[in-house]
Amino acid sequence: MSSSKPFYFKQFTIYDDSSTMKVNTDGVLLGALAPVDNYQNILEIGCGAGYISIMLAQKNLNASITAIDIDHQSIAHANYNFRNCSWANRLSAYNISLEDFAKSSFNVFDLIISNPPFYLENYRSIKSQNLIAKHSTVLDFSNFLSLSSTLMNDYSKLCIILSAESYNSIISLARDYCLFISKQINIIPRKNKKISRVVLFLEKHLVYPIEVGNLIIRNEDLSYTNDFLELTKDYLVIS
Repeated sequence: MSSSKPFYFKQFTIYDDSSTMKVNTDGVLLGALAPVDNYQNILEIGCGAGYISIMLAQKNLNASITAIDIDHQSIAHANYNFRNCSWANRLSAYNISLEDFAKSSFNVFDLIISNPPFYLENYRSIKSQNLIAKHSTVLDFSNFLSLSSTLMNDYSKLCIILSAESYNSIISLARDYCLFISKQINIIPRKNKKISRVVLFLEKHLVYPIEVGNLIIRNEDLSYTNDFLELTKDYLVIS
């Protein structure tokens, strides 16, 4: 594996220099917020270097976690990171598209999680190969939701993080595939700023009332909020 400086979590280390999806705040939030207590079979779509899957394995000591990505370098990193963490026996990574995985899989998953590498906006502006995982020309959101739905049962959850700008269009698309919000967490980058991201939990049945919460990452002085520190205390090394 590359000698490039890794990212150190509290209980594991991530090498991601050649991965299309490197360690980032969105992914850490998704991994920390995902509800995994009673889940046995988890799928991560677009796993990059695999750190979200490892976070889930750390959080749930009984779950079997499958991670997929279309980028072979990302999967090489994920497999390396999996082998060198404490939960390797419950983690598997495969270089396969969601389309091919959905066709070949005989499993349904209790939880499907994704830091969606798919942008609906400006999808014709690909300028380099390292944008492939971020682009709707590779896998548009409609296809993503449709295929994810086929891998879910009536009690499964789909957990994703989105930009605030894409929220309305994605919710409308989700309804087309009978996926409905059960919980929503609005991510606010700094106190008194606008919502920048939304973490959504989608299910195959209507849930009422929808649980809605807010998470502010930083205070006005740019220090981390107590809520963020509490959420990430088992994962991040914050000085």
